[in-house]
Amino acid sequence: MSWFLAALAVLAVSQIARLHQIDPAAWLVCDYAGRIGALIVLAIVPSARRVAFARRPGKLAWWRLSLWIVGFVLFDRLLWRGLGDFLPKGAIAGMPPPAGWLRVFDLTFGLVLVAYSEEIVFRRCARHVVADGLGDGAAMVIVTSILFAAYHWWTGIGNIVVVGIVGVYAMIFYQRSEAIWPVVVGHYLTDLVVFA
Repeated sequence: MSWFLAALAVLAVSQIARLHQIDPAAWLVCDYAGRIGALIVLAIVPSARRVAFARRPGKLAWWRLSLWIVGFVLFDRLLWRGLGDFLPKGAIAGMPPPAGWLRVFDLTFGLVLVAYSEEIVFRRCARHVVADGLGDGAAMVIVTSILFAAYHWWTGIGNIVVVGIVGVYAMIFYQRSEAIWPVVVGHYLTDLVVFA
């Protein structure tokens, strides 16, 4: 569990550092450094590496995976339109919008890194850590979704609530598929729709 807390600490320090950035490039450097740093922590600790980067065959057919991925994007969009508009915003800070080649780089590499790092940490690793005490059922789904939502603390209460609910969908998707890559793809496409 200490490796999980260490990865979360790296992510938290990165978040705090990036909140003080007004230059888009500096903001992204802080963001990417935290995400890559957390993945490095998971890679250098043998017990963490076995959890975070294990290759697991998926349990769902391609067509089911495709439906889940499309459902991920639609669920997020419908949730924002149905619930997000009524919740208070109140973000502490926002990302300074990148332009030109930096925007293209962030929409490709950056969003892939976001999706991959968050799914590894908040789906695969959090599931492993939380399931040890709570089992692999509803309590684990709720606790890991709360962790995922709490990671977005700086984005405002409305976003935190929506992210927590989307986290429930993502964890159930991961439980069903047993492979992390389809959840990463769904997360990436969701973020691409939002930020593009």
